[in-house]
Parts: sequence; C-alpha cells; structure tokens
Amino acid sequence: MFEVTNRLNHQGGLLASGFVEKLWSRACAGFWVRACLIAFGVVFFTAKAEAAFTTVIIDAGHGGHDLGASRSLIYEKHLNLDVARRLERTLKESGFRTVLTRKTDAFVPLSTRSARANKYRNAIFVSIHFNWSWKSKVTGVETFYRSSSSRSLANYIQKQLISRIGCTNRGVKTANFSVLRKTRHPAVLVEGGFVSNKGERSSMLDPRYRQVVADSIARGILEYRKKR
Repeated sequence: MFEVTNRLNHQGGLLASGFVEKLWSRACAGFWVRACLIAFGVVFFTAKAEAAFTTVIIDAGHGGHDLGASRSLIYEKHLNLDVARRLERTLKESGFRTVLTRKTDAFVPLSTRSARANKYRNAIFVSIHFNWSWKSKVTGVETFYRSSSSRSLANYIQKQLISRIGCTNRGVKTANFSVLRKTRHPAVLVEGGFVSNKGERSSMLDPRYRQVVADSIARGILEYRKKR
C-alpha cells in the first residue's frame, strides 16, 4: 500500500509539475502576447496621432510682381490671397491651426514657401491658384498632387469643389510643381477656375463664389482627416 501510495504521489507530483509547467508556459506566452499587443497599440495610436494632422499650411500662389494669370485687370494673385484668407477663417472655426505662406500682396519665392511649410509637424499643404489658357473657352476646376500620400487629399478636395460649384470637372492630376515636390507634407495645388474664360472670370469677381471655393476646400480637408 505504501509503495502504491508513494508511486501515486510521485506520479501526481510529476503530473502536478507538468501542469504547472504548462500553466507557466501559457502565462509566459500570454505575457508576450499582451506585450506585443501593447507595443502594437502604442505604435498604432502613435501613427494615428501623427496621421491626425492639426495644421494646414495655406499657400496663396503668386504675389507682388508675380501677377499670375490676368485678364482685364483681374489678377490671379489677388484672387488667390482672398480665397486663402477665407479658407483660413473657415479652418480656424473648425479647430485647425493655420499658417499662410503670404499674408499680403508680397512676392515669396517657391523654395521659401516649401521651407516654411516644412517647419511644421502633423501638417498638410494646400496651394491656391486660378488657371489660364490661350483658349478662352476652356473652363473648369482641377486639383494637382505629386506623391501618392497626397492623392486622397486631392480627391476629397476636388470632389467637394465639383459638388458645390457645379463646374467642369478637369479631374485630379499629377504634376511636378516646385511646391508639391519640395514640401514634405501631403500637398496639393488647387486651380479654382479660368481667369481667361469670361464666364468663370465673372464668377470669380463675386465674393460668394470665392467663399464657395474656400468652403469646398475646407470640406475636402475635413473629409480627408475623417477618413485617415
């Protein structure tokens, strides 16, 4: 009886020992799983925090001696700055930090615009322009981007512009413009219509049209941030 009991106790000890080892193994495995999940969570939420940009750099194209597109004493540089200021007000009301590459009718070199933009973290860059063509019948709005990281921003802005203005959709296109090439943030360049076209030029002179352009860009930015 003693030998049998002793043998059972010994086997029980082995069984107990094996059971504890399994528990310990599972516990260790669980620890590493939790550790991995925590690490992944930190990386994920850090990435999300970086993705959730807080600053919009607004670039009013041209300025100073650089008139941009012009027709009948209507200068693109003035239209760009007006829309930039309207966009700034709208974005501030939505809680964004905004930075204007120019606040007055001053010439700012292209490289300086990008350099100013690159000083900020968690930001996007939007350059505002109006178009011109030798063919006066050409109309429409288009949005340019260069890097793949900027494509969706361009798509959202273009979608809102076409939806709210109801003009010819010239699409979303790639371009190698300096401000798009040298800016390290997601960056787009918006062409809000043709100064060379009589009908669109007439619309541009109406403050309500310029406000719609600004609000459409803002809505595109908000949608872009929401979907990131």
